[in-house]
Amino acid sequence: MKKQMKKIALWLPLMAAFALMLALLPDTDACSVVMAFAGIAGIPLAGETATTRTAEKSEELLQEDISQSVTMMMPARTPLDTILRSMKRSQKAASQKIGYYQAAYKPIRDALDASASGNGANVGSPAKSFTYSDTEMTQIFVGVASPDIWRVHDTLLMRDLTLPGVKGAAIIGGSGTHKDDVMFYVASKSGNTLELVPVGGVKGKAGAANADKFVVPDFSADTVLIRMGQAKSELAISTDPFAMYPSLSWQYCQNFMAQIEESTFHRITKKEVNWGFSNFEAVNILSMKMEMELSMLFGMGGEIVTGNDRTYFTRGITRDIDRVLNYGTGSGDRTVSKDDYNTWLKEVFDGNNGSTNRMLFAGSGLLKAIAQVDEFQKQLSSTEKKSGLGVEIRTIHTNFGTLDIVLAPLFRDAGWEDCGLILDLEHVSKHEFVPMSVTNLDLKKSGQKNADARVIQEVSALTLRYPDCHAIIKPKA
Repeated sequence: MKKQMKKIALWLPLMAAFALMLALLPDTDACSVVMAFAGIAGIPLAGETATTRTAEKSEELLQEDISQSVTMMMPARTPLDTILRSMKRSQKAASQKIGYYQAAYKPIRDALDASASGNGANVGSPAKSFTYSDTEMTQIFVGVASPDIWRVHDTLLMRDLTLPGVKGAAIIGGSGTHKDDVMFYVASKSGNTLELVPVGGVKGKAGAANADKFVVPDFSADTVLIRMGQAKSELAISTDPFAMYPSLSWQYCQNFMAQIEESTFHRITKKEVNWGFSNFEAVNILSMKMEMELSMLFGMGGEIVTGNDRTYFTRGITRDIDRVLNYGTGSGDRTVSKDDYNTWLKEVFDGNNGSTNRMLFAGSGLLKAIAQVDEFQKQLSSTEKKSGLGVEIRTIHTNFGTLDIVLAPLFRDAGWEDCGLILDLEHVSKHEFVPMSVTNLDLKKSGQKNADARVIQEVSALTLRYPDCHAIIKPKA
């Protein structure tokens, strides 16, 4: 008991210094920081195991402690970094340049090629629309906007076409008209031209050569083609591969560093001496966190080769997201309408097969604009506020899915105050070539400076899978 009391007394000055740091960093979750500090310092807490002693001998655990300590410094300032570190889903990268497959779901919908101007009679004369004439056609060649998504033997649907006659007995020349869907079979493909054979719909004129056959109905140039399943013959055992997805992409792990003299981490790591706290140290680490977050979001990606030395620049995840949702009327208007708000929810959750939970990292201007929407305010009254990570997260349950909302303070500095980033965190991966680590620098022996120094380093990058699961919100230009 006496030994234990002496040990606690030895660490009291250091705990006081740590309390000062908590006071200077108001966004920090005090309870979790004190628990982490106590574990690193070797001060026993209720229910403590031998984890502290294990960390002394385990490099991986030490790196995890360092990463956790960095996370707890001003966590709300860099919410993306904080949340990803807390999820602990990092992958080990074998090199700074990493190849990964960025998969996307094959689109279901396609449009007719607006440049097609033929009559559809053959592959050299593809059509973009068709109007029945005296010549009944049992197949038609059409141009499509996205030929890569199509294979021979696919089926597709044209919805709500105007057919002659009555439903169930549509015949060319029949009296009256009605609306119905018509399915087609892709009999052949050449470039961006598909040969379509109608399966169902309308039959040829009574008494004519095609009286018992389905013929091509009228359809307009704005008709949507809805891709459905393949239909293979009885003897078929294989099909054409879809080579477009997934595609190989390259990402670069950037070498992030911060040099600290009289290191904060040296102070909170288990030692037998006391030393003071420097605000400059905390600011240095916080600066590194903010720089990393901005690079992970907006970096351009690439490499520079100088002799045998290479410098890699990570590509921000916003560069891989094509889906942009707009609001306002342009020319500086920042009004979010009820329709804008519901359209965002529909577009984000519908049609991309992502998870039912997404997270919106929002700039302060966007949050202000959303707050004016009555429907948002009604949902906001029943939100769940989570602050266990040191980041305030508000959860809204909508008819489309669950949306977590986090303020992203750095967006204002980065010119994204009125913008937002919606991520499906299930499909965001962090790659670490060098996990968060500390390296001692002996500046005294090298004659550089009469000081002890350490460098905090992490070489890492973020990648997105299934880009359609993520979206950017921006005001109209």
